[in-house]
Amino acid sequence: MMRKTRTFKEAGATLTLFDRGTHHELEIGGVPILTSALLGTERAFGRIVSKTARRIIVGGLGFGSTLAGVLETVGRDARVIVVERLATVVALVRGELSRLAHGTLDDPRVTLVRADVRDVIEREHRIDAILLDVDNGPDWGSFPENARLYDRAGVAAARRALRRGGIYAVWSGYPADHFQSRLRNAGFHTSVVLFEERGRVQARAYVGRKR
Repeated sequence: MMRKTRTFKEAGATLTLFDRGTHHELEIGGVPILTSALLGTERAFGRIVSKTARRIIVGGLGFGSTLAGVLETVGRDARVIVVERLATVVALVRGELSRLAHGTLDDPRVTLVRADVRDVIEREHRIDAILLDVDNGPDWGSFPENARLYDRAGVAAARRALRRGGIYAVWSGYPADHFQSRLRNAGFHTSVVLFEERGRVQARAYVGRKR
């Protein structure tokens, strides 16, 4: 049984949280941007970081699964900056949906920053990994301004923030193989990681490693 649970106004948009019975969904303007139905792909996305990574940026808190995957992988001396622009998402993860996040925001390795992740990337340097789980993929943004994360300048900014050998990765719920060309043109070595759940590919990561 589906029931609308709560509606929020933020950043000039209407966000609606739905209880689908088996899972929760958060929509912006009628378009789902977060779902707890397939959190395994996001957790797997977080695990693509190296065990030796020490400085990581996670773009998008979501329901905490990408962050959880990172924390499972890196060591005790790692520092993870998780960037979330929506106060609504933070409030839900700290409140009524906290069970989905498994206490990740309370981990001492984590610093939560309320900001636009592009702005955070611009001011950071010598980062080991930048993981973007901000949108459904590089061609569709929760907000129009998110396009600047994936354009030529945005990819170049990510490369500048990384140390040599660091990775820039974008979670995508659909094939966007053309994005590899943009990564290569920016000087990255590229790869695609597929994530399966419930017996089929549900998402993939487009990964660029700084040469």
